[in-house]
Amino acid sequence: MEDTKADFTMTFRELSEITEDQLRELHIPEEFWALQDLGKHKLFSEWVRMYLLRLKGNKGDSDTKRRTRMTTVNPRYVLRNWMAESAVQKANLNDFSEVHLLEQILQHPFQRQKAAEQAGYSLHPPAWAKDLKVSCSS
Repeated sequence: MEDTKADFTMTFRELSEITEDQLRELHIPEEFWALQDLGKHKLFSEWVRMYLLRLKGNKGDSDTKRRTRMTTVNPRYVLRNWMAESAVQKANLNDFSEVHLLEQILQHPFQRQKAAEQAGYSLHPPAWAKDLKVSCSS
């Protein structure tokens, strides 16, 4: 994950949502962008093999139980610099709609939410945010 500069939050969340069969076949749907990014690493298939072997060691566990358990501890939404910047820019224009949206969504970060999906909060960060830097004093 470090080598590919993977998004850790979304990688773990997508591992929570993808099925073992999809992993076994190395069939990573397009919607799993963080896993697709990770899949560009030359050792990805070996990593998947070891991950699946590790899962097999969980005796009595099913794929459904694993995914359910993992989605309760791996959030789908976290506050990102680009989200905060977008909300601040709108707020500076006296439009607090995105501040309110973020407040609503981040109250339930583990649950898939239609408004968050429409806002793109689980997607790759937008290109304009690539070099965005936010300090603690911002």
